[in-house]
Amino acid sequence: MIRRVELPALPADIAAWRAGEILTVSGVVLTARDLAHRRLFEAAEGRRDLPFDPTGLPIFHCGPLARRDGSGWTISGLGPTSSLRMEATTPAIMARFATPFLIGKGGMGAATRKALVERGSAYLAAVGGTGALGARTVAEVVSVAWLEDLGMPDAVWILRLHDYGPLVVTMDSRGRDLHEEVALAAQRALDSAG
Repeated sequence: MIRRVELPALPADIAAWRAGEILTVSGVVLTARDLAHRRLFEAAEGRRDLPFDPTGLPIFHCGPLARRDGSGWTISGLGPTSSLRMEATTPAIMARFATPFLIGKGGMGAATRKALVERGSAYLAAVGGTGALGARTVAEVVSVAWLEDLGMPDAVWILRLHDYGPLVVTMDSRGRDLHEEVALAAQRALDSAG
């Protein structure tokens, strides 16, 4: 069964999500890749002011493709990027800006897993290669920041989504990590075959 999540989600609800659950998300998220994460990290450390308020927004590791449409934007691609690249900066960003959960591709590491447990949060894995389908879930481009100097995929896009997914909870608030479990099972299978 797919759980439909309307944002903002209550902390108790997010803490109750379990690894293996499938969700769709509707509501406001912000996108951030490597360069934007670096700036969010600088802001979390008090070294940078931000032109938007990320407090309480889920972070989607994504670099949307967009085109100008009259006075606004149309998103033509919305798919996840590999999240592990943001591992070093994620715990500080989550703590400073009360990030409720993360969306991305490929899982994250031990520091993020610890931050998810401490915050009662989760990591949701999106399916790669589905950017055109994901774009159909964008109900509104709320704002875009740093487009001029970072460029389209690395800018921060604040988007209102409608039923984005399916997303799989692969890292939950109890410390369960499906990425790690699969890697260990694969290694055991290799060891026993060899």
